[in-house]
Amino acid sequence: MGVLLGLLTRPLRLIGLLVTVGLVVGGIWLWRSAHSSTPVPARDAVAAYREGAAVRPPPAAGLPRPGVYTYRVSGSERGGVGPLGIQRTLPGEAQLIVTALPGGAYQTELDYSREHIEAARYRRTPAGIHITWRRTDITFAGFGRDDRRAVSPSSLYLPAAVRVGRTWTERYRTGDLSVSATSRVVRAERVTVGGRSVPTLVVVTRSVTSGPHPGTRTETIWWAPSLGLEVRRSDRLRVTGTFAFRESADLSLESAEPAR
Repeated sequence: MGVLLGLLTRPLRLIGLLVTVGLVVGGIWLWRSAHSSTPVPARDAVAAYREGAAVRPPPAAGLPRPGVYTYRVSGSERGGVGPLGIQRTLPGEAQLIVTALPGGAYQTELDYSREHIEAARYRRTPAGIHITWRRTDITFAGFGRDDRRAVSPSSLYLPAAVRVGRTWTERYRTGDLSVSATSRVVRAERVTVGGRSVPTLVVVTRSVTSGPHPGTRTETIWWAPSLGLEVRRSDRLRVTGTFAFRESADLSLESAEPAR
């Protein structure tokens, strides 16, 4: 009887050992993958643009041309719970997908990586360009949330009479988050994009978010009125709370001609 029980328990022990090894290997793989970012090739972004653009209206005058723009990127991000944090380097390129929307609006989707996507919808009014909706999709080792929220009231991205020295302050909500922000056009500067010198206005925005995910953000953009685009961007973000997140990223537009 003892021999029989031994023969029966050996397979169970072996299965337990294999399960344990599998969990350890899987944990190691998840930990390593969490420390890396998956680049989004330009061809995949173009395919996504073509699929969405098939039912989109033509772009309105004064708005960025639809298509896919590639940015050179340097920077990193860190996310975690409590003292446990995972830091990873951002891929060297990011893809910006611009699509036209009805009523003179448009949407941008910035794909830093497969694990980090930021999107926004804009609407042009006599007062300027407003942001009406935001999306943030950030994951670490497959854990995260695709967060999509309306901006209420809409946030003033750029005033119509934008000029050096212009400042504006605003308060708005995105779901259960409250944001207060101050923006200032600090200077005019020419930036080389794809061998072409482009005039820009440099705008610095500092914002504070309160709610379940409090934090601070400083964004510096080099806005090109002739393109309707940010040709450079510097972003410093810090989120505290249950899930902490930090980002430091610098972007530079490679070409003013979008891929389609």
